[in-house]
Amino acid sequence: MLPLYCAFMNCPHDHSPLEKKEIHRTSVDTCPTCGGMLLAHGQLNQVADPTPGDLEYSTVDLDSAQHADKYGTIHCPRDDSAMVKVDFNVDTSIILDYCRSCQSFWVDGGELARINDEVQQLNEAGTSVPDPLAVRIAQFFWKLPFPH
Repeated sequence: MLPLYCAFMNCPHDHSPLEKKEIHRTSVDTCPTCGGMLLAHGQLNQVADPTPGDLEYSTVDLDSAQHADKYGTIHCPRDDSAMVKVDFNVDTSIILDYCRSCQSFWVDGGELARINDEVQQLNEAGTSVPDPLAVRIAQFFWKLPFPH
């Protein structure tokens, strides 16, 4: 099967045209050169290993967006907005780029594997810890289609 190219979107690091790739039955825009991917709102939860809760909400909610990484500020391939740096989880060194405008994430090459490792550790540590009611309510509102 030939890769589909998104002519209007390029990698924010090397400017290669993004290609459609299927991960866990979800079509995502990926860079064939660096392995990075642009995940639309909701797709991080779909491509990461399953876990209770909302990975996107827990990544963005209350984050200072003041994290450094080796790339510096990048621009969203979808709408060219400057993306902010968010901590995937407070106890990890995984820094994701988040577009406040379209609510997408840029995940650098190799970061999805690191996210899945973290999810596995969280699942093992929290198998007996139920979600508090406030978290479930916040997750409901996070999934609504209006900007957060």
